[in-house]
Amino acid sequence: MTTYSISELWRYPVKSMGGERVESLELRTSAVVGDRRWAVRNTETGKIASAKRPRPYGHLLSWSAKTLADGGLVAVAPDGREFAVGSGELDAALSEALGEPIQVVEVEEGREETYASEWPEIPGTVLSDVEIDLPVAALTEKTSFVDAAAVHIIVNQSMVHLASLLDGVTLGVERFRPNIVLDAHDDTGSGEFADLAWRDLDIKIGDAELRIGDATPRCVMTTLAQPAYEQAKGVLQVLAATARKEFDFGAFACFGTNAEITMAGTISLGDTLTVPD
Repeated sequence: MTTYSISELWRYPVKSMGGERVESLELRTSAVVGDRRWAVRNTETGKIASAKRPRPYGHLLSWSAKTLADGGLVAVAPDGREFAVGSGELDAALSEALGEPIQVVEVEEGREETYASEWPEIPGTVLSDVEIDLPVAALTEKTSFVDAAAVHIIVNQSMVHLASLLDGVTLGVERFRPNIVLDAHDDTGSGEFADLAWRDLDIKIGDAELRIGDATPRCVMTTLAQPAYEQAKGVLQVLAATARKEFDFGAFACFGTNAEITMAGTISLGDTLTVPD
């Protein structure tokens, strides 16, 4: 067994915008509270905007969203201007910035949504040099605008290993948009992607319980520039060579882990969990 502690917690109020680092997260069985409840929609196509289509939506990564003390949300533009999420002012500012008709919308639970994605050439993977529309919340309930599962987890030791394979590239956890960042209590997994093998595991953390599903397929967003981090085209190439995993729907370059919430509860910085070796 390996013991891990939570070293960072994140939520992303608006899909594809920068998120907020927090001290605790409330988990419901359907979603992380406050995580990706809002998204940007192109009002002509009806599709959700994702930085997985970098032109023009990669620009969303230079915006951020934060929760106010009264529970309201604001989006912060690259120049520091703040707009209430859900306001016509924000829609107008994003429409101008992106060059498309935009509305920021709250999730409608149960509604089927799609987003356009572009995949660069990634050797040995099923989605390589293609453009494809993908479903929102592909592996979980339609109660937020997550891509796949309700929770995304990464491990610090895997971050260190990946950085060692990318000469001179500054990674930063923001590049991978996790909810939970774990730190191993010993050197287990150093020099490798230990969490790549996690699959179908039940874990207790805080007073919540999670079901770890499988590794997380990675996309072009991991390579894009964003505040404090430069473009890193090599991320996907390195993961394809060192962390490629086969799924029923094909092979993907992977990093981190998808999980579902099986018992609601609250998790906090410093909470520990154990994972079977």
